[in-house]
Order: sequence, then structure tokens, then C-alpha cells
Amino acid sequence: MHIPILKHPQIQRAKQTLKLTASRLVDNHINLAVTGLSGSGKTAFITSLVNQLTEANEQAYLPFFSVLSEQRLIGVRRDVQPNLTFNRFAYEQAMSDLTESPAKWPASTTGVSQIRLKIKYRNVKGLSQYLVDDSTLTLDITDYPGEWLLDLPLLDMNFEQWIVHCDGELTDTRRAKLALEFLQALENVDFSAKADELVLEKVAGLYRQYLQQCQFEGYQLIQPSRFILPGELANAPVLHFFPIPQVLIENHRLNLSNPPSGSNLAVIISRFEQYKEAVVKPFYKHHFRHFDRQIILVDCLSALNHGHSSFQDLQKALDWLMRSFQYGPSNIINRLFEPKIDKLVFAASKADHITPDQQVNLIKLLDNMLRHARKKIQFDGVVSESTAISAIRASKSGFSKVNGEDIPTLRGVNSNGELITLYPGEVPTACPSLDFWQQQRFEFPKFMPPELVNSYALPHIRMDQVLDFLLADKLR
Repeated sequence: MHIPILKHPQIQRAKQTLKLTASRLVDNHINLAVTGLSGSGKTAFITSLVNQLTEANEQAYLPFFSVLSEQRLIGVRRDVQPNLTFNRFAYEQAMSDLTESPAKWPASTTGVSQIRLKIKYRNVKGLSQYLVDDSTLTLDITDYPGEWLLDLPLLDMNFEQWIVHCDGELTDTRRAKLALEFLQALENVDFSAKADELVLEKVAGLYRQYLQQCQFEGYQLIQPSRFILPGELANAPVLHFFPIPQVLIENHRLNLSNPPSGSNLAVIISRFEQYKEAVVKPFYKHHFRHFDRQIILVDCLSALNHGHSSFQDLQKALDWLMRSFQYGPSNIINRLFEPKIDKLVFAASKADHITPDQQVNLIKLLDNMLRHARKKIQFDGVVSESTAISAIRASKSGFSKVNGEDIPTLRGVNSNGELITLYPGEVPTACPSLDFWQQQRFEFPKFMPPELVNSYALPHIRMDQVLDFLLADKLR
């Protein structure tokens, strides 16, 4: 019996060997960091990302996602997450919240969770197109509280340096007012006396209360972050420490380099170091050193609403955040032994809270905030992009007649469940001066999620462009 040469067993075995070799050489894995500070919309973003991909061949509207527009996307499914000790990202619960009547926003992140997607597609280039009909890209996404990010720079600080930083924060008159009860309690602490666990716990509680008030007032640079989102460390002694203002150190002639053994001061310094060693360092080691793609979500609009101090604090927090990641070109050797982030998206979130004509201004404002941090990553050869997105669009844009003139407006449901139509105002392209805020203020609205009618795909703004930037080069 004649066997066609391409069907011969030896040819088939050789083809299978080549397929295996090619799959090992092909870069078919992405570890994505979805990064953002408190309230920036990380949970909504990950929910939308999963939803857009899984609904891509069904109802999702993704005109700029090239693998889809080229009709090469075969399908996307959820797979077992890589780290079984982490929680599963609660995608199903998030979608349940969004499809209730009335819809509600998914709960914010309170701990580490992960999700893994398998993206199956047809090849168009490279060795693999001749050896296999299709390939699969593994996309791992890790979700974690944004507040925890701001502890990473503490690894480069000792207690004295941290005190200098905290003193600098208290030059802000609003922060100093919020810290008043904590500062008064410090006056009654004998730092040279034998350590008193109850005293340290009480004062640390007042410091935690101060940080919580700062967060409520719109400040973002808040650390130690576990004071406001402790996770499994709630009530643990490792959180019972606090900064000591330089003026108290001088008045009490405290020696930070050689505190009395067993004293309050010695225990405070020791716990600061233990916090870095037992909490911050493992978090960095287990997560941030292994990412190779990143999106940083920034809520510029809420910072504008809170005023000049809050906006300046957000910019400072972004500078801190950018110091915590490894950036640079990534190849197969780097990915195996020393992963580095080689693609980065800066995304101003909640673009549906402003009219479409102001979205360009929002991107310019974000670029202005990132001008210092961006110089370094550009030097390191990282491909980056700035954009304005809405992971889950909660408003509809249109026009209203005012004195015979068409005015751009938004229409959506506010937090009281009322349908409102409004013009939210202009977005500045740079941080306004302090004088501006003394004369007026920004009031960008908050909307409830949209009601989904006969659709499983979430409405969005520019999620397809984000997906294409982050994934398209791996889906060829």
C-alpha cells in the first residue's frame, strides 16, 4: 500500500518533534500586572478585560483588536490559575453584581487574587505557522490591593529616612490637622522607658486612624499601607509602630542608631525593620519581580475633585510607584531568568465621567503628571502608551440645547439612583495653580454601572486598543 510521503510515520514523528521544539521557542506567555492606587478601577478593569476576551467572538465590540478584526481569534477560556495558594479573581461575582437590577459596582480588592486565560488563535508569521495550524497564548493576571504598592520603596529606607519622609508629609497643613490627635499622643510616650505593648498598640491605632482619614480626604501616598488594609495582619504586633517627628527626637535626645535595649524606641525601630523584612520583601519577591507587561490605572478626575493637595499627592505617589518595578527590553533569556516589563500602558480611568471632547485633555493631563517617571523608562527601552479608558462605560454622551447652542453632555444614573444629564466641565491639561482651587473646584460626577439589556458584553471605552497594545505582538 502506497503511503503519501507527508503521511509517512517518520515524517509525522519529525513534524511532532519540530512542533515541540517550536512551542518551546515561541514566546507564548504573558504575566500582566494591573497596577493602580486606591479607587482607580482595577477590579472593574480586570472584569472587563476577561469579559471582552471571552465575549470577543460573540457580542463584544472590539474593532481595534487586530487578532479579532483579522478573524484569527479562535476562542478564549479560563484555566486553572498558576498559584493555587491565592484566591481566584472573583469574575463570576463581579458579573453577578453588574447584572443585578439595579446594577452595582464589584467590591474592591482586599487581597491577592489571580486569573489565567488561554487565548487560542491562528498564526500568521514565524516558524509556528508552518508547523501548527493554531497556537495558544497564556495570559496570567494578578490582582492585589493598590495600597500595598506604596510600601515597596520602604525597602530602600531605614527608620530615620522614613521619619524624614513622614515629616515632609506633615508640612501639608491638611495632613497636619488630620494628624493632630496622633501627634498629641506622641507627646506622652517615654521612648527610653521599657517597652509597653499596650501604649505602642494605642498610638499605632491613632496613626492608623490618621492614615484612614487621609485616604478619605483623597490622599494616595499612604504607607505603611497594611495599616489601612491589613489583610491577614489585622491586630498583629508587626503593625504596632509609627514615625516619630524629628522635633521629638531632638527634644528627647533620642539616639536612633543605638536605642536603649528593650525600650519603646528600640521596639518601634525593630518592628519597622520586621515589617519590611516579613511583609514588604516577600510581597515584592513573590509578585512584582515576575511581571513582563503592565497597565497603570490612574484616577485623575477624583484627584481633581479633592483639590490641589490631593492632586499633588497623587503625582508623588505615582513617582513612588514607578520606582518599584523592573523595566527594560525583554527577550526569551530575560523572561526565563530575570523578567522585565517591556510594555507599559498608562491609562487615565473613568473616561466616561467626562464628555468625549475632553478625553484628549485627560490624556495630556496624565502625560504631564508622568513626565519625570517616563523619562527613565524611555531610556530603559520600554514601549509605553498613554490613553484614557472606561473599563465599564456607565454613561452615554450626547448634546443638549442651552440658549440655542449645542452643549456636550453626559447621561447616567448617579449614586442616588437618579437619571441625570449634565455637562461635567473641562479637564485641564496640566495641574492648575493653587490660586485656581481657591477660586473654584472640580465636580466630576460618579455614575452607577449601566443596566445590561440582552447583552453579556460590557460597554467600554478603548478597551480594544489596550488589548491590542498589550497582546497583539504575541498573537501573530
